[in-house]
Amino acid sequence: MQFIQTEDTTTISELRAALYQRFSAPVDAMWEMLYIASSQPYLIENGTQKIGYCSIDDNESLLQIFLNDGSNHLMDRVVKSLIDSKLISGAKLSSIESVSFNACLTYSRSVQTNTFCFQYYNRPLQNGPLLNIELVSQEDIQAIKSFLKDQIGFDDTFGYTENLVQRREFYVVKGSGDIIATSECRLSDSQPEIADLGVIVNRDYQGKGIATQVLKQQANRAQEIKRRPICSTTYDNVASKKAIEKAGFYCSHIIFDINFADNKTQKNDIPGFGI
Repeated sequence: MQFIQTEDTTTISELRAALYQRFSAPVDAMWEMLYIASSQPYLIENGTQKIGYCSIDDNESLLQIFLNDGSNHLMDRVVKSLIDSKLISGAKLSSIESVSFNACLTYSRSVQTNTFCFQYYNRPLQNGPLLNIELVSQEDIQAIKSFLKDQIGFDDTFGYTENLVQRREFYVVKGSGDIIATSECRLSDSQPEIADLGVIVNRDYQGKGIATQVLKQQANRAQEIKRRPICSTTYDNVASKKAIEKAGFYCSHIIFDINFADNKTQKNDIPGFGI
């Protein structure tokens, strides 16, 4: 079994699209845009045949793996080869693709919950009092970056905010000179039926139901353009989980940290967003 680093984005995109067809639920956008996008893809060869690909991050975590239909029976062997070659010491995977998830569980020494992923109940569009949720303008970018760093420790030095503003997918709620909340409604390119929602509420305004109301309005926005709303939160963010569920979302799958080595703690370099 051979694992060959590649920058052939066309081939990887084609294989990733085939992987997504197998998933039982949508892929979380934060994982896709931040974790997976910054990981290293490898083509997988068995003898002279290319049979799939995998993506591995800087912490030796397997983030994605795909084998073609004729090679799925080799998944256990491929995962074992990745471990034995010391390319991976763990994985960050969910059960939405059971073949790879089960293979990784086979070799796990420990498993921890990382992220809860949610889908919307597809409720009818909701009426009632609305918050003023505005698109973030170019002039707001520096203030938004300062807000993200202050509120959640996210230091955006790589253009994440600018990209979302350019795509008209970043929103803000203002009041009395403050940023009350920011929100994202990311329209997935790889999953054209999906809109991935997020919200961060200013600490001074938390506990007032703002996160739930923002999510409801953004879910409406997504449904108006024929997109299915999804969102996620880390397992330890109890308040976010409650807000998401109150807004009408249910947990459809969970991303787990799977460790293959003893006493190995995997580290998330990119902090989780509020929701």
